[in-house]
Amino acid sequence: MARTAPRIPGIDRVDLPEVRQAIPYLHAYLRDCVLDGRLPPGTTLSQVALADQLGVSRTPLREVLRMLQEEGFVESEPNQRMRVAGFDAAELDSDYACRITLETLALSMTIDSLGEKERRQGAKILATMRRAARTGDFPAWFAAHHQYHRTMTVGAPQPLLRQLKSLEDRSVRYIRIYQQSEPSGWQSAGEGEHAAILEALTAGDDRAALAGLANHLARTALRVMADCAPDYRPTAVPHAVALATGTSVAPAAQAPAS
Repeated sequence: MARTAPRIPGIDRVDLPEVRQAIPYLHAYLRDCVLDGRLPPGTTLSQVALADQLGVSRTPLREVLRMLQEEGFVESEPNQRMRVAGFDAAELDSDYACRITLETLALSMTIDSLGEKERRQGAKILATMRRAARTGDFPAWFAAHHQYHRTMTVGAPQPLLRQLKSLEDRSVRYIRIYQQSEPSGWQSAGEGEHAAILEALTAGDDRAALAGLANHLARTALRVMADCAPDYRPTAVPHAVALATGTSVAPAAQAPAS
């Protein structure tokens, strides 16, 4: 008798909407489960067992898993199974290098349009992030964090913003890893860096704002890599920072203390 795959804790049955919306709805649900840790890295996903647990047919589930695989959230295994992708330091290094390069470019295209209204909005968003961090409201923090970064890059063309959104989405689960490793202080360094970027923009110091953004993104990536893959030596992130700031690449890339 074939063994039944164990149920995955925290995964509930879903009430799918009408057929045309079933796949987007299921995709959003499972994607959120990966991002918030309900589906931890390495979790085996049996299509039969998962479809039964979710209360859905295998046809939309198969399509959703294919979409998640294309996004890098799951990987294929033998016997029509998949598993949640594990930590990949090289992928994180590359993704954040791309974010540093493209996001500083987008900020440079936005700076001239960031007036007093936008700066006040940025300050309000930072206050929302601080409140969410204090109460442990991660969904509210991530929503405000995304809003803050998009305020800083809103002047970029839509194709560039779509690329940034994809990179940001891929990096969210790595930030979750960071949060788990520093449950009481993961937000403290970032809080100061976000504020410093806004202060530089208010002061008209464009170079400091661009360098602050590049180093903020780099610090997050380097810290996660140092915690989760201490033997991995980052290469892409230091080069991206050097390009964005006009400095030389450090001889040894190490994560600064939080």
